[in-house]
Amino acid sequence: MMFSHFGMTINSHEIVNSITDRGTPVFHTPEIHIKPFVCRKSVCNLADIIAVYKKSERFYIVGIEIKEWNGVVNPKLALSYLETYRDTCEYFYLAAKHFSKAIFDIKDIGLFDLNTMMVIKNPAYLFPNPDFRAHLMKRIKKHYQVLTGVVEDPFQRTLLQF
Repeated sequence: MMFSHFGMTINSHEIVNSITDRGTPVFHTPEIHIKPFVCRKSVCNLADIIAVYKKSERFYIVGIEIKEWNGVVNPKLALSYLETYRDTCEYFYLAAKHFSKAIFDIKDIGLFDLNTMMVIKNPAYLFPNPDFRAHLMKRIKKHYQVLTGVVEDPFQRTLLQF
């Protein structure tokens, strides 16, 4: 299965629906700006996939970067993407066909195998910047007219959670 067509992410739902440990997917979109500003220092400004999962009345923003080439993804590249996603996302997955063994030692990164379409390593919670995360959630709610009852702040709770 292909996940890129002329630089655009396709078939993102296949990956999003295969990640089940974050809860139930309630929204996803390919190619969305991660940060509230363009950062030329970051390896990317557009996330391949941003997904929102619901688990126990809590909504989590999950970033997914896809590398579907046949080469091995190395830790340096993985860490550069992690640093870009960590400000906005609560969890980050790198989806690829082949990973360096050293990537498995990076606790914050989740790994998704494109060959088996399975999570092979779960990520740690990233503790995103509340302002960046809130800005992304506001953009999702406004632009896509979805998730209107979701709170923007990752640390704010709703009464249904208690």
